[in-house]
Amino acid sequence: MIRKLTTLSLKHTTLALLLTGSLAAASLPTGMAQAAGEAVYITSASYFTISQAALSSSSLQFAVSLHNGDQNAIDFNQYGVRVTDTSGHSFTAKLSEKKSASVLPGQDTSFRFYANLAEGETADQLKIDVFRWDAGQADFMKLLGQLPVSSALGEGQVTVPEEIINLRTLDSTLANDASLAFQLGQSVRVSENGKWYLYTQVSAKNLGSSSVKLPAALQFRLVDANGLKYASTYANGSSTTFLPSESDTLTLKTPISKQMAMSGASLEFYYLNQSEDVTLGNMSLNASLQTTALNTKQVYSGQQDGEQMTVQASTSQYSTQADGVHVQTVVTLSNDGEASAAIPSFIATYQVGDSGTALSAADNTARSAFLAPKETTTFYFNAILPSGTDPNAAQLVLWEKTSGTTSGGNGSSTGSANSTSSSNSTNSTNSANGDTTSTTAGTNETSNSATASAGSGTTGQMPVAVFLLKGASEAKNGFTTAVSYSIGNKLTLTDNAIVNKNVDVSLVELHAHENDDLGYKTAIAKYKITNNSSNTIALPELQNELLDSSGNSYTGTRQSSVTTQLTPGSSYVVSYSYLLPNRKTADDEAFALNIYDDKSVSEGKVSLGTYQVALQKEDEGDTIDLYPFSLKVNDESISWLYSGGSYSYQLNLDLDITHEDQVIIDSNFSTIEFDMVDSLGRIVGTQTSSLVGTGKLTSGKQKIVVTGLKNEQVDSGVVVNMYEVINTPNGTAKRLIKQFH
Repeated sequence: MIRKLTTLSLKHTTLALLLTGSLAAASLPTGMAQAAGEAVYITSASYFTISQAALSSSSLQFAVSLHNGDQNAIDFNQYGVRVTDTSGHSFTAKLSEKKSASVLPGQDTSFRFYANLAEGETADQLKIDVFRWDAGQADFMKLLGQLPVSSALGEGQVTVPEEIINLRTLDSTLANDASLAFQLGQSVRVSENGKWYLYTQVSAKNLGSSSVKLPAALQFRLVDANGLKYASTYANGSSTTFLPSESDTLTLKTPISKQMAMSGASLEFYYLNQSEDVTLGNMSLNASLQTTALNTKQVYSGQQDGEQMTVQASTSQYSTQADGVHVQTVVTLSNDGEASAAIPSFIATYQVGDSGTALSAADNTARSAFLAPKETTTFYFNAILPSGTDPNAAQLVLWEKTSGTTSGGNGSSTGSANSTSSSNSTNSTNSANGDTTSTTAGTNETSNSATASAGSGTTGQMPVAVFLLKGASEAKNGFTTAVSYSIGNKLTLTDNAIVNKNVDVSLVELHAHENDDLGYKTAIAKYKITNNSSNTIALPELQNELLDSSGNSYTGTRQSSVTTQLTPGSSYVVSYSYLLPNRKTADDEAFALNIYDDKSVSEGKVSLGTYQVALQKEDEGDTIDLYPFSLKVNDESISWLYSGGSYSYQLNLDLDITHEDQVIIDSNFSTIEFDMVDSLGRIVGTQTSSLVGTGKLTSGKQKIVVTGLKNEQVDSGVVVNMYEVINTPNGTAKRLIKQFH
């Protein structure tokens, strides 16, 4: 059984014998270093050395080798070791393996030890005392010499806090050198379902020569500055197999109270020995607790070895509206490495105050599976915070969706820790007796402990970072931030999942018509969409709006029927209509066109680009622009006929029709409507035509006839209004393009 032992004093050690390099070289075994302090001799042929030292922030592992060059076996039980520092403090060295204590002539046998240290000890301060048990001494020990720890440290010793756990302490069936070096990653405090949790990432490196898993007996808990203990469970990684000399990461989840102060908290490693819990080590969480400021890069904790991924909350903007505070935070994932890296699936929550309120936000944009070197991808997280919330005091928690299931469930699992303990002294120290070594003095006992694991469960998400939104800015009116734009030019859109990178979009027309009877006017915009790729792609569904100088938004409604596919190298025209207030000021002619995505986010929308646009004036001459057509009226006249008791109006036209831009025109294209209006403003007849298909308008002379008029409908003041008509889900949108008298 492993148990903490009483610290041994350095008192009464003046009679100890330290044999060093002053011995004659001839008396040293072949290959033995002669530098002072690197060997402690029993005889001229037998000596102790130290190797395989691994130092953490609060623990030390090392191996003491006994080299027997004499003719008789040496019993290691006659000797002991402890760790001391330059200030005179000593620390119990506990054997961490079982093997025969008898070292035969000509043999070299290594014994591994583990010691808990005070915080802040360095290798240069530490030495290993080697002593012989001696009942004639006041403390039963006769010091033989000291071995410097610094001489046995392996290359690349860690400089971050680390805790080394010998796994045989927990499971005697494991290999003698089975041990893990734990390092703390980040810890984040998050709320879920109204409760607070601390997620802590821990990296574990296998220091042994065989693959191992976490023993079921190993448990973790959070201890706050007041000594209160909070049990931790595995959120991820409990079933991980740690390969020799390799590291992997596990994540712990600890329920905490909302009032708990994080300062002074520590993570404690322990196991249950029957009714007694035995502490294996602890690590301060002060340096582990992390929050990240806006526009600050943080290493992405979920990446694989060799990857160099970073995340940052680039910007956060908010606007106060009637239903709450609308907030949008932009998170950028960057691949700063030299190889492609998998893109994780991120979601987010906004944390508000200490009440545990957490508002979900999702970016469901379709992305490629990998991010190329030096590339970035952007996530948009929108939410509506409660009215009165200060968004600068809120936090954004970035989560990664996970699909793995950890093993073991949340119930207890059983494991056994078997140890046989023996000593030939009543003082607490480490020795070997017969075929076993032990860490408990004065007793012989065997223990079998069935212990509960730290718990393991299934989780669908893991926290990546907590971003502080201090510095969030109030969103400006898109009208004032819109960039300059000319009709017909390509719209430069930010990367998005709506418009394929091989597609060009341009606004080719924006006109309005006043509907005096209805109290509003209708604006109609046409977008030219071009496929520059060599493959057929889906026609994008643009979400867009017109914004006026007061910040009012007028949503665009797409025509009812469109093609679904764009063939390579082709262009297609899609029309949108907007219902605008029927006002007369010059400012009402200027707008900002905002192209946005509202499908990929759970709340609100993501702007892909905002542009300065203005309603085009209708042509007053004889030429009508009706993209992609141009219609020139060479001659016009109106007449009426009487035949068989009924009257007919006839519009006589002489037209030149030119297809100005070679874009695809199909049956979904807008139609032409001719309305006959009498002197009282009443529509007395309607005729519909088109620019494509059967019965289309063509160049040359043609007649538009309205028949079946009653006698009282015949009026010498009749006019003919020519409209472009687009069918939308909200009804018919009409634009007046010409009036004939």
